[in-house]
Amino acid sequence: MVRGTVTKAVPFGVFVRVADGVEGLVHRDTLNDPSLPEVGDELSVEVVGINLVRRRVDLKRAP
Repeated sequence: MVRGTVTKAVPFGVFVRVADGVEGLVHRDTLNDPSLPEVGDELSVEVVGINLVRRRVDLKRAP
């Protein structure tokens, strides 16, 4: 688990910066709240997948 800052909100979820130069997507389905967090909010997230080829990090909101 890591803490990160929401950098961008999109209809399907939010992007969270978890380290310098590293952002991941928290999909709307994994958020336990019907409203999306706003840019600048801090979240505790868990890394659930890393795709080196597509350069993607999948995250889910930590309980």
